Amino acid sequence: MALDHDILLEVGTNEFEVVEFIIEADKNYYFGINVAKVREIIRYPEVIKLPNAHPSVIGTANIRNKVIPIINLAHWLNLKQDFDPKKAKVIITYFNHQYNGFVVDNMNRIHRVTWADIKDYSTIADFRLADSVLGVIQIDNRLIQLLDFEKIAAEINPNTKMEHIEIDRSNYNLRNKKTVFLAEDSLVIRRLLKNSLIEAGYNVIDFENGNNLLNEIRKRLPDLIITDLEMPEADGTFIIKTIREKMKIKNLPIIVFSSLASEENERKVLSIGANNFIGKPDLGILINTIDEYLIKEGAV
Repeated sequence: MALDHDILLEVGTNEFEVVEFIIEADKNYYFGINVAKVREIIRYPEVIKLPNAHPSVIGTANIRNKVIPIINLAHWLNLKQDFDPKKAKVIITYFNHQYNGFVVDNMNRIHRVTWADIKDYSTIADFRLADSVLGVIQIDNRLIQLLDFEKIAAEINPNTKMEHIEIDRSNYNLRNKKTVFLAEDSLVIRRLLKNSLIEAGYNVIDFENGNNLLNEIRKRLPDLIITDLEMPEADGTFIIKTIREKMKIKNLPIIVFSSLASEENERKVLSIGANNFIGKPDLGILINTIDEYLIKEGAV
């Protein structure tokens, strides 16, 4: 099943869609993933085993001329070891410039929700899963747990993880005159970004969600905004649309820094007023792009 991302949602409404799937273990566990991360859902393919692979990596499969790692999600979550290849489904994802395939037992349906519908993972009954869950959504009588697929992929393949880079401080004094607002819900990524930008010379005010950033903009304007797309309460597209259309702020540079890098998503955020889209984990490109907006000749 391929997903047509072009018809899913109007951009900037603070809504998103969740693919609900099931892992059958001691009971049925209901999980979800943002549709924006999903390329397609397929039957279990022919898999070639890899020597010395991560224990949760079954092997690789050739899918549409791409060699894609196939990951036993239930094994990763310590729910069970096995699955039935004849019945299993594989969710093919794309984020952080990487394709992955996650094996699940069954699919349910797609739900349209708002970011405000997401509850903190402290409401989860089974705290074994808390480290891998971003939040939960109550739908009918089911608790759907939104998994942190970026964390899972990064721990399986550390090469995809965002890491500190060597910072060029030659423009420190020019950068020090500028203030950047940063909206990012991941505490680890937010700290890394903030510390790197401060090391480069920028003054940084960080926010864990879009609402907090918007509330601060009503008090004062920064020189530039960096925002993630997926965030609780108010996502990146809602931030952009609110600033451009409701607040009528047209000249403030807005850079989207997101794992959902694709031509489609870039086109969408640029169409509502973002100035640039940079895919995670390209931290060096991010800093260079900020420099282009804030310390290029005539910007200071």
